Amino acid sequence: MIPMSNEPSPLCHDEILEPYASKFKAVGHPVRLKILCLITRQDVPCVGDLWRCLGQPQPVVSQHLAILKKTGIVSSEVNKTKRVYSIIDPFIKSLVASIVGEIANATAKESEEDKATPLSPV
Repeated sequence: MIPMSNEPSPLCHDEILEPYASKFKAVGHPVRLKILCLITRQDVPCVGDLWRCLGQPQPVVSQHLAILKKTGIVSSEVNKTKRVYSIIDPFIKSLVASIVGEIANATAKESEEDKATPLSPV
């Protein structure tokens, strides 16, 4: 066990943690987290695809995307007539991939458990 001292660890200094706190704040909103999950799962996610999947108005999705762009988490490029988004922050990309993987594993496990549970007669 590492003895505790009154001095914070160099890893816990505000200037080191602040960028991570900003990233967590940006992705902590449920709609933005859903957007990131959709970007991860889709081949070419554009705004139209995102707002249709989310059931949110296009301006709402655009505002959330603007926050993600401002914090350097996503970028966009024009592909023919569509603006396509991708996650460019490696830390967030890894985090979202982990979340998507966990959800897929939990869903697969629930599906297997449902198959194993015999149906009761009505």
